Amino acid sequence: MKAEMQQSSRFTLNEISRKKLFTKEVVLRILLYLGVFLVLVIVLAPYLWMVSGSFKTSLEIQAADVTRPDLEPRWIPRTFTLENYAKINKTVPMLDYFRNSIIISLGTMFFSIIISITAAYALSRYNFKGKTAVTLGVASTQLFPGIAFLIPYFILFTLINRYFGIQLRNTYPGMILTYTTFAIPFSILMLRNFLDTVPREIDEQAQIDGCSPLGALFRVIIPLSAPGIVAVGIYSFIMAWNEVLFASILTGRATKTVAVGILEYITQQQSRWSQMMAACIIISIPVLLLFTFMQRYIVEGIVSGATKG
Repeated sequence: MKAEMQQSSRFTLNEISRKKLFTKEVVLRILLYLGVFLVLVIVLAPYLWMVSGSFKTSLEIQAADVTRPDLEPRWIPRTFTLENYAKINKTVPMLDYFRNSIIISLGTMFFSIIISITAAYALSRYNFKGKTAVTLGVASTQLFPGIAFLIPYFILFTLINRYFGIQLRNTYPGMILTYTTFAIPFSILMLRNFLDTVPREIDEQAQIDGCSPLGALFRVIIPLSAPGIVAVGIYSFIMAWNEVLFASILTGRATKTVAVGILEYITQQQSRWSQMMAACIIISIPVLLLFTFMQRYIVEGIVSGATKG
């Protein structure tokens, strides 16, 4: 009888423990979902408001008044219009700026990948004199704010044009060179850490099969490092696409990017907020497409590149 009572009490205690554990897991899951929902609201609310504003008339946006019920801001436009999208390129040559941004960003992405692959492979696979100093030198470039390089770059481009006759300011090569130098340090470090996760035995096996070190890199290592390479490419593209400071100084009408050109919707005489919001939707499409189709590679590359070194 006593044994049955002890067994029953143990069963009751175990049941209570399981219920408490279940309740704790439910509470934690609810808190997690609430946190995710809060982050989504904070991130998506400005973008959704921009989408809403792109279908409103300029009069509705500029006449909004929170103190008047008939003029208070609304998520759903009072007057739905597509005129803002139709006039994007009439008011400001945004399609030309869009083309410039595509050329500069793709060029930056291409050269950043090529240079960072070879540099990261050397730092990951070879031991040479000054390796630590090179690594620290590359990492130390991330300590300085970008604005500190603005005047040196302007002077450098001016001197190159004066003594060598090579025009870099207001040219595609000049902007690609500028953004590539900004993207390379972080790209090298991230890709080197990713290559460190690839076993060295794979290189040795490839060389036993007849590959040279360079052949092993292009035939074996690069295919295995696709997530890291994609992450580096997307980082370089977005950095060049969104940069404003250097683009406002080193570009002209022929090479102006969307990050700078979008400011032309605001003039001393008029602020075309609705057209600006429509333009913002259009110029965000390339970045959204890249993240949508390359999300798996981006996450894997960034995580692998950030967990070593």
